[in-house]
Amino acid sequence: FASPSVASILAAVRAVTKIGEGKGCLLVVKNYTGDRLNFGMACEMANSEGRLCRMVIVKDDCALPRTKGITGARGVAGTVLIHKIAGAAAEQ
Repeated sequence: FASPSVASILAAVRAVTKIGEGKGCLLVVKNYTGDRLNFGMACEMANSEGRLCRMVIVKDDCALPRTKGITGARGVAGTVLIHKIAGAAAEQ
C-alpha cells in the first residue's frame, strides 16, 4: 500500500476549489505516516496558491492498544463518521 502522491492530491484539491473563493476543501486523512506527509504537503501547497484547504487526521483505531507501538491509532472505522459529519456541516 502506498499513499497517493502529492501531485495527485494537489490535482484533486485544484479540481474542487478556486483561488480566492470562500469555499474550500477538507482533507480527511487516516493516521498513516505517508498519508500525513503527502496530504499535509498538498494542503500547504494549495493554501500557498490561495486556495482554502484544511486537513483533519483521524486516529480512532481501537484495535491497537495506545501503549503498543510508536504509531498509535490509525483511523479506520471512525473515518466514515467524520465524512458524514463533515458532509452534513458542508450542506448548511
